[in-house]
Amino acid sequence: MTKKNLDFSRYSDLDLAAQMMPREVVPDAETWLAGDRRLTAELKERITVIENRRYGPGPRQVADIYPAEDPGSPVLVFIHGGYWRALSKEVYGYVAGPLQARGISVVLPNYDLCPAVSLSTVVAQTAFALRWAYENAGTFNGDPGSFHIAGNSAGAHLAAMMLSHDWQADGFPQMQIKSAMLISGLYDLTPIPRLPVQEDIRLQAADIPGLSPLALPIRSDAHCVVAVGGDEPPLWVAQSQAYYDKLRQEGRTAQLLILPETHHYSVIRNLAHDDGTLAPMLINLVQGCA
Repeated sequence: MTKKNLDFSRYSDLDLAAQMMPREVVPDAETWLAGDRRLTAELKERITVIENRRYGPGPRQVADIYPAEDPGSPVLVFIHGGYWRALSKEVYGYVAGPLQARGISVVLPNYDLCPAVSLSTVVAQTAFALRWAYENAGTFNGDPGSFHIAGNSAGAHLAAMMLSHDWQADGFPQMQIKSAMLISGLYDLTPIPRLPVQEDIRLQAADIPGLSPLALPIRSDAHCVVAVGGDEPPLWVAQSQAYYDKLRQEGRTAQLLILPETHHYSVIRNLAHDDGTLAPMLINLVQGCA
């Protein structure tokens, strides 16, 4: 993998923040996020959605479900970003539109946010959300035998953590993730304590290896697409390149997609409509790995 490109010691704290704080990199980030919320609200007005289904005891452990029309449909769990400290399913629910229209049931879980909980707890809640969606798939026309995940930014990190999760240690050996799309993710958390987000994330140095997908064995055989915006800063692109390299080195089926002229917020918007780049690819990925 491109370890040389992930030598964070070469950068000052200011340089790291300039590359790894998306709301600083993209001046109109709030406009993009407002547009995302509007797209989600508009989608909920015109399609079937089961809102705020509780999957755990935490204040935010609820999920929105966009069920496919026919029983036995593939299931995709989409994990939202926000640097583990912000945003929600209400921002990114719009990604379910093209998927549900093509017969895929979609689950968008919230999770408790830092600093109210630790990042380790966020990872554990994500695993619990996946297990809940798997066990309850039949109640929303889903087939647990065709189970898929996707996520953006911090959500892509959480999705990658699920590819390394030891389900057997949870007493849940039957979980099988067929495919994963990871969009503009973080896979090496080494620089987090040097970034402004550390005020909320409060990551301990000893916890970094166990929370960095690049440092963990990949346990899943899921077919993976690693996508990143071509206009993302070099360190952000390098993280995706490094994780893709790891997937290939460990013998997994993977594809790296660098989308030209897209930044941290426009790249995920590709999932809003099936005439974009990522939505048809995700649909084909899920249906091809069903």
